[in-house]
Order: sequence, then structure tokens, then C-alpha cells
Amino acid sequence: MATIDQKSQNTSLNAANPTGASSLSEPFVEGFKIEAKMLKTKQEVIDVLSSLQFLEIVDTKSNIAVINVERRDIQKNPYLFSITYLNPDSIEIIYSYSPEESPKKRRLEVIRYFLNLVTLLEDVYFINHKQLFQVIDNFLSRMLEYSSSTYEELFSKYDSLKEEAERLKKQLIELTAANESLRKSNLEIKEEQNKLLLRIKELEMVSDDVLMSKIQTWLDEHNYEINIAEFARINKVSEQRVEEVLNRMVREGYLAQRE
Repeated sequence: MATIDQKSQNTSLNAANPTGASSLSEPFVEGFKIEAKMLKTKQEVIDVLSSLQFLEIVDTKSNIAVINVERRDIQKNPYLFSITYLNPDSIEIIYSYSPEESPKKRRLEVIRYFLNLVTLLEDVYFINHKQLFQVIDNFLSRMLEYSSSTYEELFSKYDSLKEEAERLKKQLIELTAANESLRKSNLEIKEEQNKLLLRIKELEMVSDDVLMSKIQTWLDEHNYEINIAEFARINKVSEQRVEEVLNRMVREGYLAQRE
């Protein structure tokens, strides 16, 4: 079994634009050949394929060329194509594929087309099925290698994402527990704050007159001296309020400011 692997400019169909005007990248060409003996005349072979109107069939001196143009460039030159040569003692196919597409996918498309074509030729050709099976096996091996590689890559990504998900799940549980602890602490702080605010309000409810009376009593008992901090602590009022009431008592003449 011979294999062809060459640039497309070496074929009879120049799939690339020779002027370089096309924006498409130059395609590559490869192919394969199997042993097969032509049992009928060339005309009978052509008649078998004549119903396939999408094919161009060319009767040459030495063989029959079956041309299948699947895509052209902007200059109308063949870009994706296959040429099957029906020789007296073999069947050979060459095909192009774009550098931008998967070669394995393209080979799968070509082998499917080739098998359909060979099936139509069974009455006019004796096919070496052993070689045909070898070609199919070679294609399948490449596809399985591709599939296996893809599966390993996908599994690796899946396994990595699974570990990351487990890590994030654990972190979420820890953060949820920490958040609950902070929530409880916040409630306790708010409760304590509310108690303090309530106490402050209760303390502020002592009228200025009552506080002035207490200050006067303190002064009488302490030789007209007052420790504001101690007085505020004992009477449970703020030092600022004690100072404000003292200033008022001075302004209103209840107390004389010492020189």
C-alpha cells in the first residue's frame, strides 16, 4: 500500500492561488492507494459512476480520474478536493486539507467518501479487501489516539476542577462558620451597646436642679472642693455634664469662682 504526502502545487489541481491573492492558507495534500483489478471496460466503470452528478469524471489514456471539488477559493480554484484514480490494477486517492482544520477530521470524511465510492465499484472492480481494511484500521488508530488524548485532557481538567470545587466547598463551610460566629458577636456587641445607651439615657434623666443640689451638698461636705471624676462616678453621670452644671452654678451666682 503506497501513501502520498505532498504539497498541493505538485498535483494536477493547483488548489492554492499562485498569485497569492487568496486569503486562504495553502492546503496540504495526502493520500493512499489499494490494490484493485478493473474487471470491466473503462466505459462500463464510468457508467456506474455517471449517476453521481457532483463528480467530474475524466477518461484519460491510462486511467479514469474521478474529481470531487468540495470548496474553491475566491479565484474559483479548487481548494478542498479529492481525486480518485481508477487504474487497471489499483485505486488511488489524493485529497487536500486546510491547515486551519483538523487533519484527523478531514481523513475521516475522506475515508467515508472513499468507502462509498468503492462500494459502487464492487461489480466492476476486484478489491483487495485486506489492504482496504488496513487503510481503515490506520485511520481508526489515528482517531482513537486523538480521542484518547482528548479524553485524558478532559479528565485532567475535570479532576483539577473537582479538586478546586472541593477546596472551595471546604472554604465556604469555614467562611460560613466564621460568619455565624461574627454574627453572634455582633449581636452581643449590639446588645451591650443598647444597654449602655439605655443607661446613659437613664443618667441623663437626672434634672439639672437635682444635680445642682447634689453638687452643693458635696461642696459643703468637702470644704468647697470637688473631684469631678469621683463625683460623676458616685452619682452615675458624665463628667461633661458635671462640668456643665458647675459652670451654670457659677454663671447664676450659686458658686463663686476661686481666684
